[in-house]
Amino acid sequence: MIINEFNTQKDLFDFYPKDKYFKLRDIFNDYWDDFLVFAVNRNLTIRPIVKHEVEKMMICKTPYLGYSFYHCPHCDNHIHVYNTCKSRFCNSCGVKYAKARSLAIESKLINCNHRHLVFTISDILWPLFLEKRSRLNFMFDAVNLTLSSWFKEMYKKEKYKPGFILTLHTFGRDDKWNVHIHCLYSEIALGNNSSKKFDFIPFDMLRKRFQKILLDLLEKDIGKEKFRPIKNKVYYKSYNGFYVRAKKNEFPNSRKAISYILRYCGRPCFAEYRIIDIDDEDYISFWYQRHEDDKFVVEKIHIFEFIARIIRHIPEKGFKTIRYYGIYASKSHKLYNTCRLLIDKAKVPFYKSLLKWRNFIYTTFKHDPLKCPNCDSTMTFEYAFT
Repeated sequence: MIINEFNTQKDLFDFYPKDKYFKLRDIFNDYWDDFLVFAVNRNLTIRPIVKHEVEKMMICKTPYLGYSFYHCPHCDNHIHVYNTCKSRFCNSCGVKYAKARSLAIESKLINCNHRHLVFTISDILWPLFLEKRSRLNFMFDAVNLTLSSWFKEMYKKEKYKPGFILTLHTFGRDDKWNVHIHCLYSEIALGNNSSKKFDFIPFDMLRKRFQKILLDLLEKDIGKEKFRPIKNKVYYKSYNGFYVRAKKNEFPNSRKAISYILRYCGRPCFAEYRIIDIDDEDYISFWYQRHEDDKFVVEKIHIFEFIARIIRHIPEKGFKTIRYYGIYASKSHKLYNTCRLLIDKAKVPFYKSLLKWRNFIYTTFKHDPLKCPNCDSTMTFEYAFT
């Protein structure tokens, strides 16, 4: 239920001054057991992976997961460093996971301009992917076939091949089910003996080709007789093809684009700072910026609906939401190793070291977690309890 709309974020914050902060972990600790009872009563199916990931998140950095014991050799001070859950539904662990994924991508990218493309589909098809989650693989297949076949037709002789990285999002700005693909697309392609720069993208062709390929994949999986009415409805509604967005120079550099498409990688699709309030009747109010008109919308729903809305985006175990294609799929291309990369290979080990626990805390919060508050000595590891 939408209860308010604002033209600017300042208007929103003036109307709803922030005096309390809410954490998803606290919300789930307070409401998860009651939600499970509610789910049984409403015949809602809670996937095993959802239960597993949520319950891991709820005990993140608590004694239940074990800890490491550090001791100061000079003043006998000591600390317990509790283990993290590494759940794909934990905001705390997700920050580090997203940085690790960003580094992995940056270490593969050629140092050139990359275009950010978004492939969206008709909302008529959304329930099909919720009904059978393995169909989400078709989104990757359809985008890959669309871009690869276009390049193959254009450059048959030289066999130019671009590089692109696809990330699946199953949510929109309001966190409802909305399946789409974000694509980071190199504006340089490698051929047999040369490379070629390009920045032209034929939107009309991509829209219609992506639509046809995806619908054909779904028809093969569902069956022609059952899927044909849905297919006809989609073609009638989206007669110009599915929407493909590819704004030129949308981001100042490739790192900004990577950060944007990975912002909810390995973590809940919901940012905690968007929560405004939870009232005594267990209704939660939160805001988001609506895509259609860029207005800031405040929505109020029951906490159980909120939980149901965000847990559906937890992927199945082993499902890869980030995938590499073209020259990024394999480093076997003979010209790839001659290209200058976004991050020099010699620097990658250093950047990886920054993701280690102590270094990550220091670079993020400017605080050394092993510095003794009493004597400034460095605490030493004694033992781990699991």
